[in-house]
Amino acid sequence: MKNFIHSNSQFMIRFLIGLLAAALLPLFIKTPFAVHVMILICIWAILGMGWNFIGGYAGQVSNGHALFYGIGAYSCAIGMKSFGATPWVTMWIGVAISVGLAFILGASLLRLKGHYFAVATMAIGESGRIIFLNWSAVGGATGVDFLEKTKPAWYTMQFTSKYPYYYIYLIFVAIILMLTKVLDKSKFGYYLRAIKANEESAQSVGINTSRYKMLAFVLSAGVVSLAGSLYANYLQYIDPLVVMPLNVSLMICLVAVMGGIGTVIGPMIGAIVLTVISEYTRAAFSSIRGFDLFLYGTLVILIVIFLPNGLVSLFKRKKPKVLTPLEMEGKI
Repeated sequence: MKNFIHSNSQFMIRFLIGLLAAALLPLFIKTPFAVHVMILICIWAILGMGWNFIGGYAGQVSNGHALFYGIGAYSCAIGMKSFGATPWVTMWIGVAISVGLAFILGASLLRLKGHYFAVATMAIGESGRIIFLNWSAVGGATGVDFLEKTKPAWYTMQFTSKYPYYYIYLIFVAIILMLTKVLDKSKFGYYLRAIKANEESAQSVGINTSRYKMLAFVLSAGVVSLAGSLYANYLQYIDPLVVMPLNVSLMICLVAVMGGIGTVIGPMIGAIVLTVISEYTRAAFSSIRGFDLFLYGTLVILIVIFLPNGLVSLFKRKKPKVLTPLEMEGKI
């Protein structure tokens, strides 16, 4: 651990400064709507970082992660509604279910490549939504309302104020961000980048590509499921149309792509930009239905054209170009 901190001292300094600034931010921004936006930023940052393991590092673009998001949400909702169980426990049950399901599905899905994998995951996600929509045991289309007032707030993770949600979720963001940084600099991260660059070449040098893609897939599913649990406890009501529609899967992907896939901080940047745009345009232009989606589309086009590496590329220093001997002669 000491070696990691020493070799990543600049990142650790920026991380601690950013965490301190995020912790102090509610002292200056006290409007309920602004705190609501900051909570959603935390949730979407976790979603983006989770998807980034499989989509950003391994290069396997999944369009069905809303399934794991929904499983996490339903694990807490059903746990509280039917069994009175605390979300501090049921969220990890949701993670375990999502990891197990990802392992089962990944055995077949990860054999596919490119757009075949993207379409297959989209189909799996939509199938899951339809199953939950018609499954009476989990509320079906009606959904699950699990507001609990008879038990302590810290047991139910249901608070009258928004501030506890923000600080709890911020802790989760910090932990997952550190996990991403550790894995980014580990053998696991380097192997995933090799698979993304050229899977056949990675196999030729002895990398077990199937194993590492599976590890990335189950890790991604677990983190996204955790975000679903946190969102459900904040909303205190869920149904398949809230947590499992296709647009949620696409938005999870978009958060990472907009910020910068395959980077540590990219999903965080994407979550901040997209959540702020979404929530404030929705509030300001409530009479214009779908205006926030129009802005998403516009941003995607602009970023693909001008910032193909995502918004994170704005914060990276450009390395000076090293001239070849022939180029140097031409400069003389």
